[in-house]
Amino acid sequence: MTLGIPVACFVCFLAFSSIAIFAPRRPPAVSVRAAAVNWPAQVDARAAGAGVAVRLALARELGTCRGRWARDTVAAALAEEPDAAVGAALADALAAIRARAAQA
Repeated sequence: MTLGIPVACFVCFLAFSSIAIFAPRRPPAVSVRAAAVNWPAQVDARAAGAGVAVRLALARELGTCRGRWARDTVAAALAEEPDAAVGAALADALAAIRARAAQA
């Protein structure tokens, strides 16, 4: 009877180790995330990874700016932006920047 417990432990060890070795492997979990939008970081580094509301506000504010930097930033943002509402705001901002440049 003195060998009963060690033998039982060894049998359990073999059973669990065979499960660990021969059990089917699960594929790693894949997280589906939207592509990162990088253009807000060109305006302010703190805005990197900003949500739609912040990008919409940035697009509206960029429309009040003048100069080549604003025009180039908005044009690049328009090419990158996945959200339709922010894209429309960026298109309006680009049109306003170009209109101001034409007046000057």
